[in-house]
Amino acid sequence: MKIYISGIDTDVGKTYLSARLCKELGFDYFKLIQAGMPKDSEVVAEFSPKTKIFKEGVFLKTPASPHKGRILENLNYKAFDIQIPQSEKLIIELAGGLFSPLDDEKTMIDYMSAFKHPTFLVAKDYLGSINHTLLSIEALKQRDIKILALILKTQDTFSKDFISNYAKIPIIEFDDKVCENIKPILKNL
Repeated sequence: MKIYISGIDTDVGKTYLSARLCKELGFDYFKLIQAGMPKDSEVVAEFSPKTKIFKEGVFLKTPASPHKGRILENLNYKAFDIQIPQSEKLIIELAGGLFSPLDDEKTMIDYMSAFKHPTFLVAKDYLGSINHTLLSIEALKQRDIKILALILKTQDTFSKDFISNYAKIPIIEFDDKVCENIKPILKNL
């Protein structure tokens, strides 16, 4: 079982969710592309020391969009050349949002479309996040990428209720019980 951890933006909680899933549900961890330090894999290792962590697909020292870091660091790689490690139970954490560049031609969602695995979409509530969340859900649906659930960090039931009614996908609150609430979804895979 391989699962993408995708997000509506950067800093929405992808790494924290990845670490929780690794620690509490026994997944291995792989970061598709890392831009800047500290490495997200270090955060996962600190939170979940027993987790098997694979070397990231691409490492960029520049804490910027990968298409920019790639040029500044004179790295020559193609998005679709990044290989997902072999693992029976793997979390694949993406970087930024769905349309964040991987190289000068492809985005995270392009990679997901080429190498199909289901995803947990991570979102947090802020002004404008309903729009970003619904656009992300629509983009995943249009590309036939299975959304296991939206993992939503919010205190606002208005946002959650609107997204739920509009998008018609499972929503799990990003709280202390997130992994417990994810377990039933994983049993159906």
